[in-house]
Amino acid sequence: MEWFAAWTSWSWLIFAFILLIAEAIIPGIFLLWWGLAALVVAGLSSIFPLTAAWNWIIFAALAVVASIVWWRYQHRKDQQDDPHTALNQRGIAMLGQQGVIREISSNNIGRAHFGDTTWRITWQNSAYDLQIGDTVIVTAVDGITLTVEKG
Repeated sequence: MEWFAAWTSWSWLIFAFILLIAEAIIPGIFLLWWGLAALVVAGLSSIFPLTAAWNWIIFAALAVVASIVWWRYQHRKDQQDDPHTALNQRGIAMLGQQGVIREISSNNIGRAHFGDTTWRITWQNSAYDLQIGDTVIVTAVDGITLTVEKG
């Protein structure tokens, strides 16, 4: 424990850089805010004569507060961005895509080729009179079924 009590501003600066380097090297570790808190403590301890206990209290408080504030900010941002992304939602990304009908079943259901795969398709208007080989455009997505119209 004596070693921690003897920390100077240089010790805090080295600790800060160790944390920041670890953040850059080790994937999935959350050390950025702790490293910045250690930098602040290094600055404060070089300006004000603080005891080791106060240095550690300030470091812990800054690290926890900065981490929580960042987590809340990022969580709120993720919640706002989620509904507007097509990432990992290939069906949504299919809207407006053109495909070619490969198979037609009864009740306005069939399969069409889009890109490198086939999808189950349905169409609302039976007046389209779709045939195998017709080009269709995706207008809506319901799970793994694409709603199309003649293109």
